[in-house]
Amino acid sequence: MVREFSSYSHNYGGILIEFAFSIPILISLLFFACDHYRIYELKNKLKASAYLAASMVQQLKNTKADKQLTTKDLAIIAYASCLNLFHTNSMFSPHPLGISFTIDYDWVKRINSGSYQRERYWGTTEKNCSSIETLGKGTNGLTTYTQEKVKTLHPDLICDNDGDERLLIQCYYRQESGFSKSKLGLFLLNPKFGTYDFGYKLVIVPKPGLFPAKQS
Repeated sequence: MVREFSSYSHNYGGILIEFAFSIPILISLLFFACDHYRIYELKNKLKASAYLAASMVQQLKNTKADKQLTTKDLAIIAYASCLNLFHTNSMFSPHPLGISFTIDYDWVKRINSGSYQRERYWGTTEKNCSSIETLGKGTNGLTTYTQEKVKTLHPDLICDNDGDERLLIQCYYRQESGFSKSKLGLFLLNPKFGTYDFGYKLVIVPKPGLFPAKQS
């Protein structure tokens, strides 16, 4: 009887040791699954932002006599399209979530089979942006690109005919000072914000007359 009880105690102790070792592994797997879903959710929000921005680019000046967009228009579009994550003013400084939002717009127009006009614009809530009035915006100016250089930006920017236009919309989050992954509900994974690797790209055919955008 004593021997049977001793054997049972030994097996019970082994089970406890195995259970103690398995608990941290199970918790890590649970955290990893939660992080994976959260990152998927963030990327899905960037995708939604890109499509929303594309819709606003096409529709914003529908009721205006002057259809040409401005850099201010593009900055406001960036602000409006990020509200699916930043429901308040949390996209602005001091960036309580530790990240900001940026859209880069690359507009190209085919001059001939080997030459394109190209201009980049951006709208952002990064750094010292504290309100809609202080949104970051700007342009690199109009330049001439070869078809090969345009293709490196995105293959879908290549146009079929002279005079055709394309617009590449790139949405991504930027990491700000005081960033902590826990602010975004992450436990283990540490995504690289501020790069196009964590972002979404979309190419559209803009309506005639919207670009090149005016400085404002």
